[in-house]
Amino acid sequence: MRLTIRVLVAAVMLISTQAVSAQSLHGTIDWARRVALGVGVAGQVRAVNVAPGDAVQIGQVLVELDPISHEIALLKARNSQDLYTAELQEQRADFEREQTMFDEGSLSTVRLKLEQLKLARVESAYTLAVLDRELAEYRLGMTRLTAPFDAWVIASGFVNGQFVNPKADHPVTVDLAERGVYAAHVLVDGETAGGLSPDDEASVLVAGQRFVGINTTAGLEPVEVMQEGVQYLVKVFFQSPRLIRPGTPCTVEFP
Repeated sequence: MRLTIRVLVAAVMLISTQAVSAQSLHGTIDWARRVALGVGVAGQVRAVNVAPGDAVQIGQVLVELDPISHEIALLKARNSQDLYTAELQEQRADFEREQTMFDEGSLSTVRLKLEQLKLARVESAYTLAVLDRELAEYRLGMTRLTAPFDAWVIASGFVNGQFVNPKADHPVTVDLAERGVYAAHVLVDGETAGGLSPDDEASVLVAGQRFVGINTTAGLEPVEVMQEGVQYLVKVFFQSPRLIRPGTPCTVEFP
């Protein structure tokens, strides 16, 4: 009799555990990643190559500024580097001759030290010239705003002929949302949130189509307080080649 009771209790506990662990929650779809991109240098907008609703690829040029002033700065920096390169080569040759004379005993230690100091100064000036050239190249590259990943263009404040400055109180941006990856948002209680892990094999149902979750994250702080207790935001990321608009209802199934 006791054995039968134990078996029944174990069966009830197993069924209860399965009922608790298997959950279907209603939520909504949101972008997996959204960013606001602005130019890194001030200048006049020469071309706006995208509009809201466009699909762009990683590396695609979104906005171009007039590069003339930065191209001139780069030419000056390259010319300065070439001059210091020639001067450095000449100074190294002079030092080698002075070193040879010193080794032969026909040059004083003081004279050799002076030549070493001259060489060090030229080497320092050459290094600064290289850095100036690299900075000029970097600034020129910043006149072209490119997409950091495959994305949808959500909004753009850029207009041809407009002067933009990244240090303005409200800098002009292009808003992008990652294309191909989405996040299903659901609210759960603290106990459920604590029991989730990134490797949980969750699935997302959208308009009758099922997507396999690739990652699950649970928020550390509550986002809503309800009568039944605090709620935590859980995001289940999944991939879809087609556009799913944020706010679309979905159902998330946890194992």
